[in-house]
Amino acid sequence: MADGFILEIDKQVGIPVARQRQPQAGAQSWPEGTVIVSADSHMLETDCWIDRFPEHLKDQAPRMVFKDGGWDLSIAGKSMTPPEVAASLCEQMECYPGLTDQETRFRDLDIEGVEKELIFPQRLFGLLMFGELTNRELVFGAYNEHIGEVCAKSGGRLYPVMIPSYWDPESASASIQRCVELGAACLMIPIKPGKFENGRTIHYNHPVMDPLWAAIEASGLPLAFHIGEAIPTAEPGAVGVSVLTQMQGFRHNWGQLVFGGVFDRFPGLLCVFVEGGLSWIPGMLHDADMIYNSFPTSISPKLAHPPSWYWRNHCYATFMTDPVGLEMLHRIGPETVMWSSDYPHQESTFGYTRSAIDAVFAATDIETAQMILGKTALDLFRIA
Repeated sequence: MADGFILEIDKQVGIPVARQRQPQAGAQSWPEGTVIVSADSHMLETDCWIDRFPEHLKDQAPRMVFKDGGWDLSIAGKSMTPPEVAASLCEQMECYPGLTDQETRFRDLDIEGVEKELIFPQRLFGLLMFGELTNRELVFGAYNEHIGEVCAKSGGRLYPVMIPSYWDPESASASIQRCVELGAACLMIPIKPGKFENGRTIHYNHPVMDPLWAAIEASGLPLAFHIGEAIPTAEPGAVGVSVLTQMQGFRHNWGQLVFGGVFDRFPGLLCVFVEGGLSWIPGMLHDADMIYNSFPTSISPKLAHPPSWYWRNHCYATFMTDPVGLEMLHRIGPETVMWSSDYPHQESTFGYTRSAIDAVFAATDIETAQMILGKTALDLFRIA
């Protein structure tokens, strides 16, 4: 353990910002049959909307342009990112070539031993925050087309995550079918979905959302919730507080799906909780079962199983490094766990990925480690 830190991977301590890192080289020493898949990596969207918006709405399309030392995302001429924040993101990671350039990315992946990645967005999380965002169908539809095209050019190394029309459950089937046609490996909806167009707050456990769950189940695609929707304030310690609280887990979303009876009504629905790590899961499962046991006359709808059952049969979680979580695999269920690099974010393993992979092998047996490091992802996301 490095002096002054609980972090248990020495090469992780004191690592520079992502833009200044180098991929970690090393001899391939993992057991035969190992396939390394990152179940959570990212790419910057670039200016992907304007050419996909109809002519009469082009003035309302999001624009992503590089100016004043950073990537500026704006809608209808209004910037969503203060220049100083955009410049800081550029300095940290967004101007690292691997966030946009496949040649650089594949060079890094090859050096660090990562064969395939599931690709989540970068700035799109900011747009997900706005429940009243106009032209949502066009905004997310254009992104889905863009990331589908990008991943299709990767030679089978990158697999896209796409956003269906979660704000309009009745149109979800057509939206999800379009994602399937575009090659989606996974779907994603917001942690905090905002409001319907009529002003009502969207609650995932309300029956009005059932057409969305039915369409996702029918598609066979897993559904992801990913941290990253919160924007830090300017108060002291804002970044630390923001990231810390986002990584504390997904109790609210999981609780809605379980106690709302969603998994009972849609037994084929599979959900992935991304970048929150593993250590939050055992406590949540204990508390959920305690509630189920202690309030038998108050649980409505009645559940077919204890809450913890739904985790092992419907849910998955991703992590980068989590020694505490790896110690509790027997409580979590190793078959529900997937490693990710989060390339090339600040908190990613980029620069010490091989050490992070070695830590998984050190924490468990070879068969379980290989499952966590790639085989579960290959199966869940139907990656060839």
